[in-house]
Amino acid sequence: MSQTVRIGIIGAGRIAHVHVKYFQQIPWVEIVGVADIVAERAQEAARAWGLPPDRAFTDHRDLLERVEMDAVSICTFNMAHREPTVDALSAGKHVLLEKPMAATLEDARAIMRAWEGSGKILMVGFQPDFSAEHRAAKQVVDAGALGWIYYAEAVTHRRWNIPGGSFVKKASAGAGTLVDTGVYALHTALWLMGDPKPVSVSAMTADYLSKSYPGVGRGWGGTWRAEDMEVEEFAVAFVRFESGAVLVLKSSWAANIDSLGRTFFLGTKGGMALNPLELYFNHHIGDLNLTATVQGLRPVDEWAEKIRGPSPRRSATAGPRPSIRAGSF
Repeated sequence: MSQTVRIGIIGAGRIAHVHVKYFQQIPWVEIVGVADIVAERAQEAARAWGLPPDRAFTDHRDLLERVEMDAVSICTFNMAHREPTVDALSAGKHVLLEKPMAATLEDARAIMRAWEGSGKILMVGFQPDFSAEHRAAKQVVDAGALGWIYYAEAVTHRRWNIPGGSFVKKASAGAGTLVDTGVYALHTALWLMGDPKPVSVSAMTADYLSKSYPGVGRGWGGTWRAEDMEVEEFAVAFVRFESGAVLVLKSSWAANIDSLGRTFFLGTKGGMALNPLELYFNHHIGDLNLTATVQGLRPVDEWAEKIRGPSPRRSATAGPRPSIRAGSF
């Protein structure tokens, strides 16, 4: 880069420190300011990141108005994504927005309206997009190896791992497992399916296990009790698309089972599953059924690639082109 890219951080919680860690590894990036509604947290972040006290604000609008910057990372809780994103885009700043884009359709629409015509980059941060496995999966799909994907299951599962703190409050999180981890699987599935247009959704959510929990739970977000739970611990949906394809989405923070299965895709020519990446072909060679694994993928630091910011939405792997060899028949 021929010039320094100046970054402001909005929201100074745990995830903000991860953003800054990786920004500081890029020589042409400079952290220039921080805003957080908690004054002490903003000041602590400023000290940790080597910023003077006058670069810490309790109002993101002051940060945008008083500090010269090119872009912002928005690291607030889910229900506080809309206002700083809209304000930053309106102020002519590029935006890296932590997932999910929003917890409500109204907020997501407002963010998209602010982005349209702004001429600025708006990226919602899904670091698995940058993984070697997901890039290889996209290359497989783009090569037509699966044919038309008519059915998929998108899955994230924690047997018992409720994060607690602001994650379980409606006012801050907006929803539970669906917007915490479920969005990863949904985003990946829609991307690999070619972003088909949904026409109907049937869904259910549940909080049976957390609501009957007898003690104090502890997660990375803080402690929680049964009476604190305002969001779902389990979510499942059945989605039909205009093309005729179907997607089943499953996500849990807590469930009395060891696994809800893997994310997988059924195509007219072949199938594919993730984590690990495997390909399936029936009668692909005579009457043989093949299970193939992808070899030669270079390990990638997904967070580093996400913060650096090249577009992952292309048919490319993170390293040399992978070779596909038969694993079992």
